[in-house]
Amino acid sequence: MENKQKRRFDFKTYAVLHFILLLYSFVGVFMKKAFENDLFSLWFLVFAGLAVLFLGVYALLWQQVLKKLPLTVAFTNKAICIAWGMLWGALILGDSITWYKIVGSLIVFAGVVLVVSNNE
Repeated sequence: MENKQKRRFDFKTYAVLHFILLLYSFVGVFMKKAFENDLFSLWFLVFAGLAVLFLGVYALLWQQVLKKLPLTVAFTNKAICIAWGMLWGALILGDSITWYKIVGSLIVFAGVVLVVSNNE
């Protein structure tokens, strides 16, 4: 088990990890866009369908990444979805990025790092 924790850096695995986290970060955008439309309208179904599709692809690829990376490493990297979510919110949904959101994100990042590093 200790050998799994001390694997060398594999750029391809980390690239796949961050690609699937990028996909995962779009799910919130799709769901917000879905619920801006009438329930079961065409656009609701399109956006909700995209959210389900992205979640499915994410789930399958996440399991593949976990074969190559320890869960603690993969889960720590998942915190990047907060930053992606703020970016998509600003670019696609017109949300604003405030200092409160930035500080809150940094607190979450710090918390994830503390929890995960405590188990090592």
